[in-house]
Amino acid sequence: MSTAVGYCGRCGGRSSSSDSQVDPSQDRVFLRDRLAQLSDLIATFSAERQKLQAVSDSIVYPVLLLPPEITSLIFLNCLPDASPFPQPSPLSAPLLLAQICRQWRDIAIASPGLWQSIGLIDTRSVGVFETWLARSGNHPLNLSLNCVDPERAASLIDVCIPHAHRWQDIHLALPVGLLMRLKLQLPMPLLSKISLSLRGPFSREQLEEGAPDDPILLPNAPILREADIGTYPDLRFELPWAQLTGLTLAKSDIAECFAILKMCPDLVTLDVSTIGPPPAPIDTHPLVLANLRSFTCATDFCPVIERLWLPRLTSLHIRETVAADTAHTTHLQALIAQSAPPIQRLILALKYPSSETLERTLDAVPNSLRVLELHCGNATHVAPLLAALRHRGVLPELTNLAITGGRVFDDDYDAFPALLETRAATLREFSLMVQTYGRADAVRDVPLRMRAMPKLNALAEAGMKIRVAISGRFRIGTEVLLDTLG
Repeated sequence: MSTAVGYCGRCGGRSSSSDSQVDPSQDRVFLRDRLAQLSDLIATFSAERQKLQAVSDSIVYPVLLLPPEITSLIFLNCLPDASPFPQPSPLSAPLLLAQICRQWRDIAIASPGLWQSIGLIDTRSVGVFETWLARSGNHPLNLSLNCVDPERAASLIDVCIPHAHRWQDIHLALPVGLLMRLKLQLPMPLLSKISLSLRGPFSREQLEEGAPDDPILLPNAPILREADIGTYPDLRFELPWAQLTGLTLAKSDIAECFAILKMCPDLVTLDVSTIGPPPAPIDTHPLVLANLRSFTCATDFCPVIERLWLPRLTSLHIRETVAADTAHTTHLQALIAQSAPPIQRLILALKYPSSETLERTLDAVPNSLRVLELHCGNATHVAPLLAALRHRGVLPELTNLAITGGRVFDDDYDAFPALLETRAATLREFSLMVQTYGRADAVRDVPLRMRAMPKLNALAEAGMKIRVAISGRFRIGTEVLLDTLG
């Protein structure tokens, strides 16, 4: 019988369709030959692989040829801009940079400037904090610890305190018991800014039970310039007040606020929110803050604002409280009459300002005003406010006007270009962000497009920078109709 000899498709060995046996010696010879062929192929492919690897190794990305010092500087410019205290994230620098390649990881870890700032909340582990501090070397530290859990907060503080000599900007929002027991008498030669506040629920009883007999001291911070503190019952702070140039007092009793301000003669910026009524009787002696340029307060502080003498004030921000009324304008008039400050910027954040309130406020403001920002509640009708600004004699030097919040109706849209045309000689920038309450609630069909937009476009073409954004009552999001602010 003839024998048909074939080869296995898997191993290359011979196979036969005949029942007869193949001579084992012949099959062994064939396998040796086949193995020799495969060895030759392996040698050929190995040589080709070595050549390709050599070519690959010769290709170097230009960025990897930079000196490590230059790469480190580039990395510093990759840090998030959104916050001075970036939270650790693998999606942003510096952790992201350390994941690209081994060379970048080594450079990132060896660049302490990448690790000198961090913001931690309850969900972050103490280990992450320790690693961050270790990589920061001897650089000044910018730290924000925001923790409501007492045990975790205590662990973070235990890690943080030994580095107090490197603190530069420190924000501590801690549970009531931990903040009260905080010892800050350590030398802090680099500290320039500090913020201390309570975190989590607490009661008056907790404050009274945990309150220390002595105030929280900060005696060894020779270059401290800015402080942000909440003044709470039975919780007192003793800071180097006389050297401060910036101060934020939150939830402060008015009498205590004035007692602190008397110790801060060099303030340049001040932000005050108070609780409780003004003291009775009110001390009529003026409080002089000769260097204050920027002042922010709520309307509940206005009854005592006329006690201040602010001869260099250039920026004033008044925000409304729940119990606000129009009386703040009278006190503002008294402040300006007494101090004659060269106010150039006024921010009014009033929930429901009337045209009468605005007119009285603007009448009190000196003609030196250049920038006016109105932040209104959604229920505010904007058109009457615009009418108060159309008079040429009101704020003749105004260059920037911004209105945020409030509502407009179909018949209001002509007021916008009318106001801008009246002030075209001096006004340089106009920003409007309001909500339409007209019949044509679909934003794309509002009368603003049909009547006001051609005039606004003409003013923009003439050089005025304009931004107009409108939302509808039943529409999610905001549509920007015109934006030349850039």
